[in-house]
Amino acid sequence: TNLLLRSKVFIDFGPHPGMDRMPREAALCGCIVITNRCGSAKFHTDVPIPNDYKMREADVDDIHKLLILCVHKFEEKCRDFDSYREWISKQETVMHGCVKKMIDRIPAETSKLKKMRLTSQET
Repeated sequence: TNLLLRSKVFIDFGPHPGMDRMPREAALCGCIVITNRCGSAKFHTDVPIPNDYKMREADVDDIHKLLILCVHKFEEKCRDFDSYREWISKQETVMHGCVKKMIDRIPAETSKLKKMRLTSQET
């Protein structure tokens, strides 16, 4: 975290197997986040950063241009991530809601299973 707090740009060109923790932490530490378009990063619902910051693989010239722009216009480009930071800050509440909804469904699902068992035992 200390390194992220001192950084301006965080780059993650990994496989993005799911909603990655590091890009979110970097954004919360004030970094501009640059990713590739692999795995979950290709989906805006999983990594909702502006498409300008999602690079095509091995596009070195575009990556270099974007890095220069991000460093020279950091304050301006950092604001492009305000909505991402807001989205991240709501994730805990969203997760609690999903868990509650799942827990609330358990009695109904249990009742369905019991009925199915009784029906199968009768035949």
